[in-house]
Amino acid sequence: MLKVSAYCRVSTDKDDQANSFESQQKYFREYINRNPEWELVQIFAEMKIA
Repeated sequence: MLKVSAYCRVSTDKDDQANSFESQQKYFREYINRNPEWELVQIFAEMKIA
C-alpha cells in the first residue's frame, strides 16, 4: 500500500476560490480513493488571503 497525500491551495478570498478549495479537496479524495493500492494519509491545505 502506497501512502499518499495531497496539497490544495487558494490564494484569494473570493467566493469562487472558496469553492475551488472545496473542489480541490473533493477531487483529490476521489482520485486517491479510486486507486486501491493507495492510502490517503493527509490533505495539506493552504488558504493564503491576498
